[in-house]
Amino acid sequence: MMMAAALVCLPASAAPDWEPPSSEPNGFFLSLSGQEFSLQGDLSGDLTLWHFEKAFFVPKLSQDFGLAVGLGIRRRSGLWEFNVSRSSHQALWGGTESRASLLVLEVNGWGFPWKNSVLQAYYLLGLCFPLLTVQNGARMAGSVYDATYTGLGINLGAGLVLNLGRRVFISGGIKHRFLGFFYVNGGGKGRDIADLTVGHQGAEWDKWLRAPSTGLFFGLGIVI
Repeated sequence: MMMAAALVCLPASAAPDWEPPSSEPNGFFLSLSGQEFSLQGDLSGDLTLWHFEKAFFVPKLSQDFGLAVGLGIRRRSGLWEFNVSRSSHQALWGGTESRASLLVLEVNGWGFPWKNSVLQAYYLLGLCFPLLTVQNGARMAGSVYDATYTGLGINLGAGLVLNLGRRVFISGGIKHRFLGFFYVNGGGKGRDIADLTVGHQGAEWDKWLRAPSTGLFFGLGIVI
């Protein structure tokens, strides 16, 4: 009885520090996400790049929706995530219709300005490595080939994260990709895009193919 009374009478300052456990889902997680894709810039459908007798038709791509799977680690201040996304598009150039697929490897970092909150804002910055394949997008000596464009890009984004307990979170926001394609393969040896010419025997293109894209993003994360 005396010991119990003494414990009750202890001042608050003598009690050990205690903080409620975080309700945020921290640790390694798997993710499933989706984003709208509508590549713009030099992918306008009216550009043909040449290397002597080899032609690459640069298409205009339809707006479409891509899905991604990923793996990451989340902490109170933010998260890191690696994911792979794929989208399929209609490809148009010079009245010709084909199909194209875009495969993108991404490494993204998210920051959370608000901590220990069920609803959190986030900002995103990352790198991406795109691979664009256009069916029948190259021609040489009367034969047609698929054209494959390799590039590099930067991701920027912002939005909200809703924490649904200790293991699940969902996110939504807007994401901007600035992609640049610098190398193309199709029908033999690949070529630096900057070394190709605009039209047959025309002036050098002398730059990357620029393809910015802005779209809505949503995702689901599950801590494992």
